[in-house]
Amino acid sequence: MPITQFRSDAPLLIAQVDSAQDETTGDFYYRTFAPGVGMAHCGGVHVVNLIYYHRLRHELMLDADVLVLNNICDADLLPVIRYRKAQGKLTVYELCDDLEALPPTSPMRAFYQQSNNLLLIKRLAHYCDALQFSSPELKRKYGYLNRRCCVFPNQVLITPPQRLEKSQETVRVGWGGSIGHLDDMAKISDRLVNWIISRDNVRLYLMCADPIWQLFDALPGDRKIRFNTGSLDDYYSFVSHLDIGIAPLEDTPFNRSRSDVKFLEYAAHCVVPVLQATGPYLGSAIQGRTAFLFNTPDELISTLDHLVSDASARLNVSASAREYVLRERHCLNRGKDRVEFYRSLLPPKRLRSWTDQGERGERITSAGEKGCEPPEARAANTFERLCNCAGARKTGRHLLLSSTRYEFLLQAGILASDPSNPSKAWRMFLEAMEIEPSLYMPWLFGAFVSDDPAGTLKDALERNPRSIVSLIHLGKAYMSKGMLTQAIESFKAAADIFPEYEAPYIECAGCLRKMGLERDGAALLKKAIDLIPKAIRVPKGC
Repeated sequence: MPITQFRSDAPLLIAQVDSAQDETTGDFYYRTFAPGVGMAHCGGVHVVNLIYYHRLRHELMLDADVLVLNNICDADLLPVIRYRKAQGKLTVYELCDDLEALPPTSPMRAFYQQSNNLLLIKRLAHYCDALQFSSPELKRKYGYLNRRCCVFPNQVLITPPQRLEKSQETVRVGWGGSIGHLDDMAKISDRLVNWIISRDNVRLYLMCADPIWQLFDALPGDRKIRFNTGSLDDYYSFVSHLDIGIAPLEDTPFNRSRSDVKFLEYAAHCVVPVLQATGPYLGSAIQGRTAFLFNTPDELISTLDHLVSDASARLNVSASAREYVLRERHCLNRGKDRVEFYRSLLPPKRLRSWTDQGERGERITSAGEKGCEPPEARAANTFERLCNCAGARKTGRHLLLSSTRYEFLLQAGILASDPSNPSKAWRMFLEAMEIEPSLYMPWLFGAFVSDDPAGTLKDALERNPRSIVSLIHLGKAYMSKGMLTQAIESFKAAADIFPEYEAPYIECAGCLRKMGLERDGAALLKKAIDLIPKAIRVPKGC
């Protein structure tokens, strides 16, 4: 393959891959969509956003110059990352939550409480070329996983026009958020209710679930207004009604790792931010200039009292906060931060054939030969080709590959998977198989609700013979039938694909013990443990 000089300003194709994609949520908007739009405004940069289950993800993950993986936990990524390393392409892992400290209300808590899943996340973060975070606290806690790491705070993408007129007679104090903030709101609800009752010119605006709304039952109906929870656009509409926005936040490990996005949202909408003096807000909000910080419910009430009585203070702080966001925290201004970080990690020279070698079997030996695509054109050509796919939504050099029926079926099938009633999920996976018969994921996921798990996994492996996950589950299926020799063969095949990954050896060790080979099983288990990189074990003091 030819050696091609990689210029510092060369065109880039960046793929951002999410574990899930709900275009109405703040997580997707702030960590994927908005940064992608910001980077696409940089010269020569093309950005594609897609879900991990997308039918085009394999092609794009191999081809992109920069691949960003957001909280994805899949052992089948290990050989993909290895391939990309060999091609001189950059793979970056993103951690945007403290996965070891998820609150009980998180739907993902049970998944990450399984030690093998958390260990795989850490292995992937370590094996990638770099690691990025959404908050300084996450870097402090998990920076040991990768020596190349960086914090990219959330930014805003759209700022509404400045509100020149504020409500005078009635001051609107509000909060909106998920049920995950129930404990945060419970800490201040009683004091807030009593204070609002004491102030005739204050109304409480809430956008929340029933349990949080019920915290304010004692507040008369004419003193509070409820907005239904909805999309991010709905939330922005809600925030636009407020004069003062509050953000209580208990000092917990998970909350300390959150981003300061509520501060940004209030500030962008000319709402005075009144924030708990903890974690995410301490690094960005400036007391009395761009926000007000409080430690206790009494301090919160004292601050609200001051702001309700002083309209000029509300006007000055909200204006300063908005100016800060426009100057320092806007995606179109800060997109270059990520691009510069990625460019700094790409090698100055890369071995590359500008073709689909390795996927279609073609081989081009020099940049000038027929059929070889020059690097300056490759990013743009790949991008434009993807723009013609179903579900593609293009804005400039940013492309969102939205889910089509195939991806929706996979996600719905996963959510519907229930061993006690497998037929519903199986029908969804069957339809996905019919839509994309050459892709392995419907067979892999379908195996968990199939009448013939081993047969379904074999079908998955026909479509992707290098699926570590399919081979491990095939081995488990054989074990459940007492076919221990076949199980060991499956585990060994998984280990051959990526010998540094411990999971196949652990499963094989269990199989050997089941066969009565205790010594062999213990030796293999020790080998598996030794394969876990020392670098991903938590150092003292973290």
